Amino acid sequence: MGQVPSDDAPYLLVGNGRLSRHLQHYFDLEGIRWRLWARAMGQPLEGSLDGVRAVLLLIADDAIEGFLARHADPAGPPWIHCSGSLSTPLATGVHPLMTFGDELYDHAEYRRMAMVCDRGAPSFEELFPRLANPHFAIEPADRPLYHALCAMAGNFTTLLWQHAFAAFESRLSLPRTALYPYLERVAANLERSASPLTGPLARGDCRTVERHLAALAGDPYHAVYSSFVAAHRAVAREEAP
Repeated sequence: MGQVPSDDAPYLLVGNGRLSRHLQHYFDLEGIRWRLWARAMGQPLEGSLDGVRAVLLLIADDAIEGFLARHADPAGPPWIHCSGSLSTPLATGVHPLMTFGDELYDHAEYRRMAMVCDRGAPSFEELFPRLANPHFAIEPADRPLYHALCAMAGNFTTLLWQHAFAAFESRLSLPRTALYPYLERVAANLERSASPLTGPLARGDCRTVERHLAALAGDPYHAVYSSFVAAHRAVAREEAP
């Protein structure tokens, strides 16, 4: 890749989706200059590349490699993609390990998020010398596994909680807010406890598990519950002395 301009040069953010809006806000909070290019602006990309420190490609994963093949110039500024699962020789991967909602976050929240980078590529300090985020490097070949674990931990649990909220309200006439303290304690125990799992799986209470599965008959999440039981038992067998 080409030479990196001075620290005062702006970053070019390509794409104006949710991640881009969060990074725009974070850069503003840090006093980091940036400019934006999005296809909807109706202007050619090439005119936005002059004098930028680096290009952050913030578009859908499936579109990244094709976009890079059309636009990335090895003699130009460095290109950075933020996909968790993709590795490509045309850009350096820097994945913000965070979930990005509709609302923008405060400064401290952005500074806490870890950045997971490609080992053997330009370092986080080289690419973002003014950001102090914790950062780590993994082999590019490990990105699919890394991102699969992130998706299971974050996205899959979100689906479970959304299903519980909906069923509380529609089937039990209970407010979703009744679950909020439980949700907060689950998250706190995961952070602070060496043995955070509670409930029938932790106790080995097979009859309760059977009653749960019977109650979930016809529910799309019956198969999910069964899969979790099977996975938990398989891990327990592997870890048994």
